[in-house]
Amino acid sequence: MLIRNLLLGLGVVCLLAGLVFSIVWVGQMRDATAQKPETMRQAVLVTARAVPAGTLLRPDDISWKDVAAGGIHAGNLVRGQVSDAEFVGAITRRHFGAGDALIASDLTRPSERQFLAAVLKPGTRAASIAVDAPQSAAGLVLPGDQVDIILTQSFGDNVPDPARKTVGETILRDVRVIAVDQTLNTTAPAPQPGQSADSRIPKTVTFEVTEQQAERLFVGAQLGRLQLAVRPLEVSSETNTGGSRITGPTWASDVSPAVIGLAHGPQQPGSTVESAVRRPPASTIR
Repeated sequence: MLIRNLLLGLGVVCLLAGLVFSIVWVGQMRDATAQKPETMRQAVLVTARAVPAGTLLRPDDISWKDVAAGGIHAGNLVRGQVSDAEFVGAITRRHFGAGDALIASDLTRPSERQFLAAVLKPGTRAASIAVDAPQSAAGLVLPGDQVDIILTQSFGDNVPDPARKTVGETILRDVRVIAVDQTLNTTAPAPQPGQSADSRIPKTVTFEVTEQQAERLFVGAQLGRLQLAVRPLEVSSETNTGGSRITGPTWASDVSPAVIGLAHGPQQPGSTVESAVRRPPASTIR
């Protein structure tokens, strides 16, 4: 009888233990099922806005987008496998709409071979000029910027008219910068420890130009001083004049009307009132 009761009690304990283990197991499975969709979601690199073909990607052009595991296709750039910094400065080989997933085969990164040739549009050339701090907008010009190139000339004593001694004119308009020094990255390099401000000023800037524009650029560099004026990212139809339209020159007299007065020589001393007073003739002593 005692053995029977012990066996019965042991059976009840085993039954309760099995019930407890079953409840714990079901709870764990439920939690795993709830967490499974989250753990299976991944992120791919997409465009934050519409990006035309031939664009040098900037940090604000790209972003990460969460997708399900089944939404990842061949060529997608998956977070964890690549970083977005690797594709900043890459050039797009085709047009991407806003939110489109970037494809590795449709991008060429600056570190890849023939990147410069891929940057250039058909019929264009890469032309470089030497610059200093004022010419390069204090070193703030980066690849991908659109700039106007302005030529200033000072004729000195070769021109007698002071109003015509100095002139400035825009020789190229809306030209794309494709390289600064030997850097094709669209982000400014971080300053290195101990690096002076002068060492961060670029020495050369390379532009994407046509053959005729390259000729104008090189001739202008021989005539006088070339300086860069950075254009805004978004240009209205009223101000977007295109790269071929050249406006008239700006002379010294257009900037400073005071220069015109120099052509007439210095003013005579004395006030206008004093000059208007009639003086009696000097008496003659005999």
